[in-house]
Amino acid sequence: MQRTPRLSHVACRLLARPVSQAPNSLLPKLSTCSITRSLSQSTCFKYPRKDSQHKDSINPEATEYSKSGTDDASARHADTAFDPHTTRPAEQKDKVGKDTGASDNPLEVLELVEILDCVKYLLNNAAVHTSSSNLSVLDDLFKAQKNVELLCKSSLFEWAKKANSSKTTSTLGCPLGGCGQSRHNTLTEPIGDSSPSEECQQVSGDRAPGDNENKNAGDVSSPKESGVTTAAGAAKHTLSTYRRFRQLSAELHCLYGVPIQHLPRSSIGSHHHNLRVSKGVKLHPYARSQVYDLRQHQSSSFWGPFKCDGSQNVDWEKVESLMVILAYNIQRFADRYSVHGLALIPPWDKPFIGVTPSGLSTTSPEIERPIPLPLECRDPYDVTGVWMRVVCFLDYRELFTFNFSEDQPLVTQRRPPLEAEEAIRFIVIKLHATGIEEPGENDGKGLPVVHFQGVSASALPPVDPNANSSIRGTVRLTPQGEVRWTTFSVFHGEERWRSEGIQIGGRRCARGIIGFWFDKDFDPYGPAGPTAFWKVSDDPEEESFSMETV
Repeated sequence: MQRTPRLSHVACRLLARPVSQAPNSLLPKLSTCSITRSLSQSTCFKYPRKDSQHKDSINPEATEYSKSGTDDASARHADTAFDPHTTRPAEQKDKVGKDTGASDNPLEVLELVEILDCVKYLLNNAAVHTSSSNLSVLDDLFKAQKNVELLCKSSLFEWAKKANSSKTTSTLGCPLGGCGQSRHNTLTEPIGDSSPSEECQQVSGDRAPGDNENKNAGDVSSPKESGVTTAAGAAKHTLSTYRRFRQLSAELHCLYGVPIQHLPRSSIGSHHHNLRVSKGVKLHPYARSQVYDLRQHQSSSFWGPFKCDGSQNVDWEKVESLMVILAYNIQRFADRYSVHGLALIPPWDKPFIGVTPSGLSTTSPEIERPIPLPLECRDPYDVTGVWMRVVCFLDYRELFTFNFSEDQPLVTQRRPPLEAEEAIRFIVIKLHATGIEEPGENDGKGLPVVHFQGVSASALPPVDPNANSSIRGTVRLTPQGEVRWTTFSVFHGEERWRSEGIQIGGRRCARGIIGFWFDKDFDPYGPAGPTAFWKVSDDPEEESFSMETV
């Protein structure tokens, strides 16, 4: 039975607003779109927010990891929240923004939460094929300049913007770089917080137990208990708000899927997200600097695209930088060797394509099978098949100089933008599932852990002994429900390289896995770099898949 379901409360609030009240000029076209889907079987949440009512774990304060907005952050601004003369939402938002700054505005954060929830709702209920009405709506929605700017609020864009807006000012000639001249280099200012290594140092799992753990981890405590002043508590809250705001924007950019390569300008128009746009400030030197900064690799981040707190929470700003630099290198390679349209190029050229459930399935609908089912049929991640992988890396001498030369920045500062040419390798991987087991103590409990094995061979260049190896690894859920892939490259029976990545959009999504590769012994001196892989065929034994078909 088919029927038109009611949208979630978040989507209804977002889509039912008049045009004048729609956040960031959301198009009214959404309110007229009718989507016919099957009835949802999702379990309803019992509480409005996690831990808000449980007798043993009550936590009335929102944290940067909350999945929905609350009134806590807004109520902290008493002059706005309780002013009888300021009752219009737009006026309240503008007033709080003037008091705290645009990127520290809690109302901006709540608004971005609603938008991200709405986008995820439309994606989760979209058809797999590219003619989906949901995908068309989202594509049209983000053609507007105002809406594309939502994707550009992370620290990567802020860094590039400030660096280029201050070139004429001698005291800001090297914002967040290693010259020590940045005014934003302390923990009390949001932009200084954008250093990836600084976050890892605050919550690193490598410190001694009990060594100011709660304080460094960013736990919220009362001023009386912690002994800090009200001003320090306000600065801490501002820092947390800014972190969450930039993470939300980076996640939205990753779901959007077309990596923005230049700092947007209003004069560029709605087409500025195209990879070929040559206007504006280039972002790849800033993304490259963040990707190859080895300070961010800690045991507490598993050397992957995770936050440095041991929680396996995805650091979407890391993923965003990885996506930007990988797309830049792939596009540069494709332009140089004229390989556009081949399987070498990942599906990152159209907005929101490949992040819908079962987005990589190329097989016919499920039919009744005899019991017991084959292992491949019980694999919820659809591992078995042929995958294309891309690996990028710097010359090791350049990587070492960038990270360990004498003139190094403070831990609270970024390294300078890195203009360098990276090497790139394309690798064909054939995988098959080898085992399924129950999730472990630190895994998400929704799905099992799947083990896989396979082989890899160099695609471009045709001969590369470092690319020809055996592959083994696992895929599992994180406690937050993200799909985590771990792979090992095995040479002559010995593991040599390891990678940690996140599948964008969730399991079975065609967008692929983005993450870091590194030495399997976690060598702090490297090497390490960006990698991604995506599925190109469901049949691992397909002999026709060769370099000619690539």
